[in-house]
Amino acid sequence: MSYWNYISLISVVILIFFIYCHIYHLNKINTNLEILQAEVPDSSKIQDLLVHKQPVVFRQVLYGWDTIIDIHQLPIEEIQLIIKNDKEFVQVLHYYLSPYSLFLSYGWQFQITYKIIDNTQHHFYLESHHRHLIAQITGQQRIYLASPNQTEFLEPVVESKNENLINKKHNPVTFWNEEETAKEPFNKLQYVEIILREGNILYIPRGWWYLLEIEEDGLIMEAVNKSVLNWFV
Repeated sequence: MSYWNYISLISVVILIFFIYCHIYHLNKINTNLEILQAEVPDSSKIQDLLVHKQPVVFRQVLYGWDTIIDIHQLPIEEIQLIIKNDKEFVQVLHYYLSPYSLFLSYGWQFQITYKIIDNTQHHFYLESHHRHLIAQITGQQRIYLASPNQTEFLEPVVESKNENLINKKHNPVTFWNEEETAKEPFNKLQYVEIILREGNILYIPRGWWYLLEIEEDGLIMEAVNKSVLNWFV
């Protein structure tokens, strides 16, 4: 075998191992029922937090995003027009999202909506995306989170009719109905609650369950990121 063939073989082996490690990381599940928090972290530190595969609240992050500051007082109809027609706005928003991206990312999908108290969810949804961010631009919501080891209490899973970025699989029990939640196995469910305030971003890992309760009307951005490696997991 020639020198260059040998080098090429070694390079391929290293590349395969490197990709395998990232696929292994994508499939990693953390069942620790704890919420991590960070105050406007340096972009280089963000991945260090996400690697734990636990929910993370990034506090006051949006106050440093010019695109969000520019729109946070605009009506939702005007914001939707900006997203549709202003390519520079979208590019800058993608720039701010980039530190949260997966390895070999091929872009973000996002939507900004104005949600009122009536938009509160009624069921626990299963997170299927590897990278899902919920950004509270204005207003406030309470979020209920259950770790992957609580899945046995949230089965069976049914399909939702939602056509947006929110996941389509959810538990059929109505969380606000005491008669339903008192029945087994749901009554054994353990979960934590957090309040997502204006300026904060929540990361929900794959395999976790969540329910969003709108406490104050406001603008909310949801963003999901996909990687080339998603084709292998």
